[in-house]
Amino acid sequence: MRFYIATGLPNAWRASTLAEVLKRRGHEHTYDWTVHGDIRREGELRMGEVAFNELRAVRDAELVVVLLPGGSGTHTELGVAIATRGNKRIILWSEEGDEFNFDERACTFYFHPS
Repeated sequence: MRFYIATGLPNAWRASTLAEVLKRRGHEHTYDWTVHGDIRREGELRMGEVAFNELRAVRDAELVVVLLPGGSGTHTELGVAIATRGNKRIILWSEEGDEFNFDERACTFYFHPS
């Protein structure tokens, strides 16, 4: 199964750990953004390249795991996953579950029926 893991930069270590487990079980990682980490200071061309690669990877994945809390990129990736959900499963995970409380931490799209 092809998979993608979306999360914020502070959770990159969780994404790497989960990716290694899935790869050991024979699954294919569509894109590993943790290899390059934060690219915000690398300029417009690099940011465009990474944006293209990440969104293509989400589109092509059969499984998208969203590790919360995430940043703005995480939420963009969740939106792409929902928009292309015909070929995939989407899992949202939170260690504490606070993001699923009905307060300022919640995102409407966490509750999308996909």
